[in-house]
Amino acid sequence: MIGPFAGAFNPRPINFQGTGTIAQLQESYLFWRITTGGPGLPREGTPWNSSMPVFHEILKEEEVWNVIPFLYDDVGQVPRIWDPHKSKLATGIRDAIVVDRAGLGGIKLYQHRCATCHGEEGMGDGPAADFLYPRPRDFTTAVFKYKSSPGAMPPRDDDLFQIIKFGLNNTGMPGWATLLSDDQIRSLIPVIKRFDISGTWAPEEAEDEDFDEEGRYLKNDFIEITEIEPVQGQIPYSEESIAAGRKVYEKACAQCHGDEGKGNINADKRLADDWDYRIWPRNFSKPWTWRMANVNGSADARDPTIRAIYQRISIGITGTPMPTHRGDEGSQQPLTLEERWHVANYVFSLHEGASPPPGQSSVITGVRIAGNLPDRIDDPLWEQGLPVTLRLAPNIIKEERLFSPMNEAITVRVLYNEKEIAFLLEVDDRTDSRPGEAFSEMIQDVQYEMSPDAFAIQFPKESANVEAPIVEKPHFGHGDAAHPTMIWYWNAGSIEPEVAAMATLLDATGLDQKLATRKGDQDLSAGGRWEHGRWRVIMKRPRAGNDQGDLQFKEGHFIPVSFANWDGSNGEKGSRHTLTGWYWLLLPPKMDKAKVYGLPLSSGLLVFLAGLLLIRSQRLRK
Repeated sequence: MIGPFAGAFNPRPINFQGTGTIAQLQESYLFWRITTGGPGLPREGTPWNSSMPVFHEILKEEEVWNVIPFLYDDVGQVPRIWDPHKSKLATGIRDAIVVDRAGLGGIKLYQHRCATCHGEEGMGDGPAADFLYPRPRDFTTAVFKYKSSPGAMPPRDDDLFQIIKFGLNNTGMPGWATLLSDDQIRSLIPVIKRFDISGTWAPEEAEDEDFDEEGRYLKNDFIEITEIEPVQGQIPYSEESIAAGRKVYEKACAQCHGDEGKGNINADKRLADDWDYRIWPRNFSKPWTWRMANVNGSADARDPTIRAIYQRISIGITGTPMPTHRGDEGSQQPLTLEERWHVANYVFSLHEGASPPPGQSSVITGVRIAGNLPDRIDDPLWEQGLPVTLRLAPNIIKEERLFSPMNEAITVRVLYNEKEIAFLLEVDDRTDSRPGEAFSEMIQDVQYEMSPDAFAIQFPKESANVEAPIVEKPHFGHGDAAHPTMIWYWNAGSIEPEVAAMATLLDATGLDQKLATRKGDQDLSAGGRWEHGRWRVIMKRPRAGNDQGDLQFKEGHFIPVSFANWDGSNGEKGSRHTLTGWYWLLLPPKMDKAKVYGLPLSSGLLVFLAGLLLIRSQRLRK
């Protein structure tokens, strides 16, 4: 399976379902790997890239040994056993369990695969629920966010089937298509319906004795919704329709989704779902985070995606502040059919020209500038930078951990000249989190105290960056005493009390060690601005190293770099923040035209002259 944060790590976490991983290992090996984590790997094992925590600092020895058989059992494998007789016995037990589970369905399948998140009674209160955002669905009230049935109707069985099979993008709900058959998935639908205590799925003629004391319907003749929200009258995607949709959006959508669609609330209220859990509007400029209408960038996907957006606008999202916009549904914000199609076209257009999605590159390529580097965020020179977007993962490695991040990615551009290097960092952040900022304070989540937003860039020290014969660098979690790192840090400051934004250099020697503030070194310049749901931050510094052992930004070398972000309105401060692992920064070397063009031309000329001499010599012999 794929964990919700797996895509943020490079390399990705190991897939235990693969027969080439856990099935080939003994319990003792797993115990060593779990307890020592990434830092416990030998040099050849690239410990600096592994995001595996050192679990002996987190779990007791007995707890680790309890996890190990669970892992083998959960993926239908047994440990590698050298004794043939014992191995045969264990494999036989494993095969019997696998066969039994292949036939699991209904409530037994639910208890095995679903209860960890959704709870034993379907109340969305499983042991994993508190670590997930958004929280798992509570089935007891039959309120489902994503459906294709009209208005306030409960979802169609096909809606439930599709969500179980393919999951919900950018949530903890995985797609089960690789582990469950379609028949197994269908067997879960009556289980979900039976958890309901509101009578939603019971037929109208049901009697009181057909329900238990909690209100669960006891029979199996649950109603099945067949109606689907129509998508007729689709208006072609065009500049005219997009312009018309923009006007509709400003009237009906901008208060929640922001002027530029980045999900930054303009309405003066904290948004919550029907269970009073904090909820944030969707960022339309990041389709890779959309739940049910993910744009894959192809022209063939455009019209189906717009139809999915149209359905969501028409139906709304039940249980959330997202209302229905159909005029015949008693909506407070009714839109005509044409207006809904126009705004769907406009919403689709918001991803065009936005930051590229993550995963397209692991190398940030700098662009050389002849003159001075920009000091302003809005300097046109930044358009020459090559944007690379990287996934942000919450710090789940070391206390104090973060499990529910709000900011998903950071986009990086790099410019450099002969003497300096500058980074432009961009993060879509729904709030300007500076204590005392009036609007952000007004919508602040009551469970958190606001802290300033902040950014950081990390590099190895020069001595800790080995390129040959074996690549070696510090662990991305602040390295260690033998492999130190240095950090460029920028903090947005505070309005009340008044604290100016600050830029500082920090030295790090491991996650267990306190960061050391650099004194007497003031050559880091930085500044930032939040606007329309996005932070843009510049950090600039000389390329040359110094007597502090800082890394030199040499051309033609792959330089390790990682990033961190703190969303102050999400209670992020200290170790509670999002981060990336190591990526590569490349400053292409200055091209020597004499070498690039001169040598081939010279070689060609010599070959030509040699040919002439050969021909002349042949003629003289005749």
